[in-house]
Amino acid sequence: MKLGDDEQKVAEYFFKSAGDVSNMSILTNRRLVVIYGNAEESYPISKITAVKFIFNKSWAMIIIGAIIAFIGLAMLGSNAGAGLVALLIGAALAYFGWKGKTRLLINQMGGEKFYAVRGKDKALQDFIESVNSKLS
Repeated sequence: MKLGDDEQKVAEYFFKSAGDVSNMSILTNRRLVVIYGNAEESYPISKITAVKFIFNKSWAMIIIGAIIAFIGLAMLGSNAGAGLVALLIGAALAYFGWKGKTRLLINQMGGEKFYAVRGKDKALQDFIESVNSKLS
């Protein structure tokens, strides 16, 4: 991403890990730029109507994970290897369901766009507050 004339970086957020420039969002004094995978999207601040932070736990993953974990526990007596694998898979599903997913929602006159992040990320909340302060 190249900054234009008289454009300054105000804030930045990395979707996956710090320093991962292929999955980040940059707020400048004129636009919001989202680089996600191989795509780069630029949203002029004047065209953005709202930026929101949405967090949801996946209750379906939690329930399915718990069921698989209980099946794994029941299988431990008859087939320890398969029971342990089922227990670990169930526990992992339940964990990721509990951790949830956070979405960055950008509204414009032409529609809305979501960008997802695993877990509840305080840094994303702070970034969204920076964006919303530019909108007002």
